[in-house]
Amino acid sequence: MDNNKNKIVRTLILNAGTDKVWNALTNPVQTKKYMFNCEVTSDWKVGSEIKWKGNYEGYESGERGKILEIDKYKKLKYSSIDPNFGIELKPENYLHITYHLNDLNEKTKLILTVESFNNDPKRMEHIAGGWDNIVLPAIERIFNQ
Repeated sequence: MDNNKNKIVRTLILNAGTDKVWNALTNPVQTKKYMFNCEVTSDWKVGSEIKWKGNYEGYESGERGKILEIDKYKKLKYSSIDPNFGIELKPENYLHITYHLNDLNEKTKLILTVESFNNDPKRMEHIAGGWDNIVLPAIERIFNQ
C-alpha cells in the first residue's frame, strides 16, 4: 500500500488484453459483477458525468462524478462521491479514481489509484477495505478463473 494516508494504490495482473479489461471498466453489465452490484453510465468524454446505480445489500448507491481523463484502453480517471452515504457535496470530499492499463502481451497490468482530499483516515480505511475485499477480488475472478 502507498504510505500516503490520502491515497491507495493497488496492482492486478489480469489474464486478458487491455480491450477486455477496458470493457469491464466501462460496460454496465460488467461493472455490476464487481462494483457493489452497480451499473455505470457515462458517454466517456472528459468533463462528462459518470453515475453508478444499483443496490448492494439494501444500500441504494447514488455514486456520481465527472470524467477527468480518458485514454481508451490505457487510462480512465474520474471523480466520485456518494451523497447517499452522508458525505457533503464539496470538492474536497470527492475521490479521484484512476485506472492505468498496461499491455503485457495477452495480459493486462491494472493499476488502481484512489485519492482522497479531505484528510479523513477512517474514510480511506473504509474505502480501501471495499476495494481490497470486494471490488478487486471480483475483477480478478472475472479474468483469472
